[in-house]
Amino acid sequence: MIPTTKGWLRILQIGLLFSSMGWGISFYFTFATWDSASDQLYLMGAGTIEYNPLLDYWLRMASAAFGCIGIASILACFRPTFFRGLILLLGPFHAFVGAVLVVSAMRNHLNTESHPTFVADITFCFVTAALITLPLVIAYTRRTKDAEKDVTPNA
Repeated sequence: MIPTTKGWLRILQIGLLFSSMGWGISFYFTFATWDSASDQLYLMGAGTIEYNPLLDYWLRMASAAFGCIGIASILACFRPTFFRGLILLLGPFHAFVGAVLVVSAMRNHLNTESHPTFVADITFCFVTAALITLPLVIAYTRRTKDAEKDVTPNA
């Protein structure tokens, strides 16, 4: 299912590169001080967040997990054939997360004035899902058509 044509392979790799950057940036919160992390979250529209040991723990846990998705994505970008199974999951993963974010934004009545980053997060998820999934679908479709040609007798 990994594309063999240079152009579609590049598009897939661009999607994986976006994924690695979008998720990898989360490592900032893994290693930042609480004051620095909460200041950044404030700038992103979260409001003031007082220090809470459990929130600090959850922030580091979530950001480390998100960062690891970025590491996995960059590895898949450089070795797509080796990480084929992971790549097949990353497209639907991004689409699912994007859908969850859309529902959450609607439920919480988010707006861009008070929460400026949520639209970028949603856009990132759906664009990355498309950049990863489209080349896989094209490659699958081409291989299926080629296989049908090999099986169909010439009449």
